[in-house]
Amino acid sequence: MADNNFTGDLVISEDVIATIAINAAKDVEGVAGLGNRPMDFYTSFKVNAENIKHVKVDLTDYSIKLHMFLILKASAKIQDVSINVQNAVKAAVQNMTGRVVTKVDITISGIASDLEDNSSTEPSEL
Repeated sequence: MADNNFTGDLVISEDVIATIAINAAKDVEGVAGLGNRPMDFYTSFKVNAENIKHVKVDLTDYSIKLHMFLILKASAKIQDVSINVQNAVKAAVQNMTGRVVTKVDITISGIASDLEDNSSTEPSEL
């Protein structure tokens, strides 16, 4: 007879949570890419965790706090995009992990240039 009362621990790595957050942020209109977070003691020794370079994850027993570094498109409205990213990241992480996200901080680390888009079009003659 199987023991249905067995419970175990579920551990979700910071890299997995960062990946979920990054994928949710990339889907928001106005996000051009990911910025790099400032180097600290923790990130300097994480060799294979590429996503940790863009998202800081603080895990506790009951909550998750995230700090994301983004590059926005030049045409984006910073406040609108930031709110949309916060909502999308919170929903995605909570849905996939089952844990509460209490905070999503956003740092805009750059604005992408629209020059590449405009360089292909020729100026119109008057």
